[in-house]
Amino acid sequence: MTTARGFVGRSAMILFMLGLSMVALIVQLVRVQFGPFAPVFASQTQGGLGPVEKRDADRGLIFDRNGKLLATNNYLFYLEVETRQLTDASIKDIPVVLAELLDLEELELKQQLTMMRNDSNYYRIRLRQKTSEGGWIPITIDKVAAGILQQFLQDPAGPDLTGLALVPDQERVYPAREIMGHVIGFVNQEGEGYFGVEGFYDDWLSGKPVNFQRAYIPFDAGAQADPTAGANLVLTIDVDIQMSAATALRDAIEKTKAESGQVVVMDPKSGEILAMVAVPELDPEHYEEWIRLDSDEERVVAPAVAGQFEPGSTFKTLVMAIALNEGVVSPGDEFMDTGEIEIGGHIIRNWDVEAYGPQNMLGCLQYSLNTCLAYVAFDKLGAARFYAGMEDFGIGSTTGIDMAGEVSGQMRVPGDPTWTESDLGTNAFGQGLSLTTMQLLTAVGAIANGGVMVQPHIVQQVVGPQGEYWPKSTVLGRPISEETANVISEMLHLALEAESSASLVPGYRLAGKTGTAQIATEYGYDPHWTIASFIGWGPLDDPQFVVFVRVDKPQISPWGSVVAAPVFKEVVERLVIHLAIPPDDFRDQLVETNLGDED
Repeated sequence: MTTARGFVGRSAMILFMLGLSMVALIVQLVRVQFGPFAPVFASQTQGGLGPVEKRDADRGLIFDRNGKLLATNNYLFYLEVETRQLTDASIKDIPVVLAELLDLEELELKQQLTMMRNDSNYYRIRLRQKTSEGGWIPITIDKVAAGILQQFLQDPAGPDLTGLALVPDQERVYPAREIMGHVIGFVNQEGEGYFGVEGFYDDWLSGKPVNFQRAYIPFDAGAQADPTAGANLVLTIDVDIQMSAATALRDAIEKTKAESGQVVVMDPKSGEILAMVAVPELDPEHYEEWIRLDSDEERVVAPAVAGQFEPGSTFKTLVMAIALNEGVVSPGDEFMDTGEIEIGGHIIRNWDVEAYGPQNMLGCLQYSLNTCLAYVAFDKLGAARFYAGMEDFGIGSTTGIDMAGEVSGQMRVPGDPTWTESDLGTNAFGQGLSLTTMQLLTAVGAIANGGVMVQPHIVQQVVGPQGEYWPKSTVLGRPISEETANVISEMLHLALEAESSASLVPGYRLAGKTGTAQIATEYGYDPHWTIASFIGWGPLDDPQFVVFVRVDKPQISPWGSVVAAPVFKEVVERLVIHLAIPPDDFRDQLVETNLGDED
């Protein structure tokens, strides 16, 4: 019984002491809030003497069209110091602890603390460290290191870390890493999105941060508004298709010993980008190297929208489409090929310097005759209709795709001081002008889509605090009629079959065109290297995809028919499985069966 009374007595004493401590704490808070020094604290805050801080919102997440996570956030901690709280002991102990725990330079840390403590302009500083290049960046630590430091801060017998604070922040994490780097872009150390989706939608993703002045009065300190979280994005990209395209492109670059390449897949009806791959790949978590290289057009961060190139013979698709649409030629019209033609005082020859004799327009596309397309552009269309048609196809203008960094390409037109008639001849087979992958894909997509050109886009859905938003497909125009689109598609299908192209996929009627372009330099065209490409679409009765393949500086062969066409075939063979597109015969049987049921 005595033991029980003693236990109750001790418990009562403990509770009494805790109650006294709580009362003392409340009294202290009230004293600071309403006591004689409250006006001093309030005037310091109102006078702008309290430290101003920024509280960032949680950055929005990014998913592929099937819900796979492509970009998320991880939390890190900055090391900050309240300079007026520093003591002689903490100026000594903080550098020692941080140097040992984080493998930092003790002397550099001590110099920062000493200098900032003696400067009355600084109330709070963020500790920094030197980079290998001699610059300075903020010190960041992960949760494990922050937990260890927190134990030091709470240990009264430990080192004196008075004034040191752990400030939580976010870092961007990309689960798909290199596979999606060129599409998504990246977020820098200041939390700003650059290039690709991160750059274009930075305002939406970043939400609304809150800038506030730290209050000295306790009850006011917590009365700060919370930041509004950023919107989440669902992309049109299908990661499975993206990975298949990446595998095909990597294999091709390794096989051909090429320098770089691209594969882009688009739905011509909706403008949705299903895959956008580029090699060399970009790891968005280690983007520093690409920042240094971005001034080089061959190594831009978002090459499909920001990398310019001369398209070569893939451009002939547009030239023939314009001529057919204007009614100046028809598929059966003949052209006598002598192997060369003079345009504006400039001699144009075929890619193999051969003469092909009498050919119709189908033969001109099948054999990819430079002379024939130059003749069509100069003698049949003329400069006015040629460049007006290109303008209708969007050549020379940005597509408006929702990715940061898009450029418009370069094409001289009549009226420009440097334009000559010879430009019309060389432009006809895709040289002497530059465009982007996305411009070419959008223009050719109009042919696949019955003459209707749709704006490409990369975001399918936006989910924000105010609800969901589904961007609608935007029609950019109708550069050619549906009849013309069907005719040019059939011509390019027949041309592929006639040459037994390496791009053909058994069971599917496809259309497409190869390209082999010389690479322009400041000293003229490089005599050694080419850009080999292929653009195609299908199935012809109901086109559901347009695929562009580009391989830069292949060593085994310069030709698009040898290097790029097989990549197109490999991509499409996997694509029809991903999209569940049955072979033509099976679909024809379904149509016949359905018609029979209706009867």
